[in-house]
Amino acid sequence: MKFLYLQYILPILKRARIKRNINDIEVVVDPLVFKPNCASQNAQCIHKYDELKVELWCDKHYHHRRTFGDGNGKREGIEIDGVQDLIILSFKYLLDIYLRSIPFKFVNYFDPKKPNNNFHRIVLKTPIEEGILNVVAEIHYLETSKFEITVITAMVIDNFKVADGQYSLMIRNDKVILSRNTVGRMNEIYILDI
Repeated sequence: MKFLYLQYILPILKRARIKRNINDIEVVVDPLVFKPNCASQNAQCIHKYDELKVELWCDKHYHHRRTFGDGNGKREGIEIDGVQDLIILSFKYLLDIYLRSIPFKFVNYFDPKKPNNNFHRIVLKTPIEEGILNVVAEIHYLETSKFEITVITAMVIDNFKVADGQYSLMIRNDKVILSRNTVGRMNEIYILDI
């Protein structure tokens, strides 16, 4: 009887468990696996094209406005980081909208024989803390897979004037709006929900 009594008095010890952190597990992706893509339910990725080159330049006008200011003093809100982020984000959406067969011209084809050609410029816009950041950019196709984007000017102002026939791209938190100024009136051409 004593033996049975001891069995009930002693605590039951559980075997120690190995604790695993799920974040420490390395996921191995098989590059040869067949999986669904846009065209097939059973496809294999054989190459990823990462060779698209985009150079970002700034015009002296923008540089002076950002660095020294103008008659109204130094311009706030047009720092290079915010302008660069807007341009990179905008280029992605401009290509997206263009590839959806929306007819608009935002890429210029540079011809060294005609360096002073009349090029198309686009106004890129986004709300920031100080107001609406407006960036005027000129985008050039240089050669296969190579583009050059030049920041002509930037201002934080709510009523930025867009030239007649010029496009603007407004990027908000929930949508991207492509508009065009036609005879003094901004007409929305395409709205992309994001």
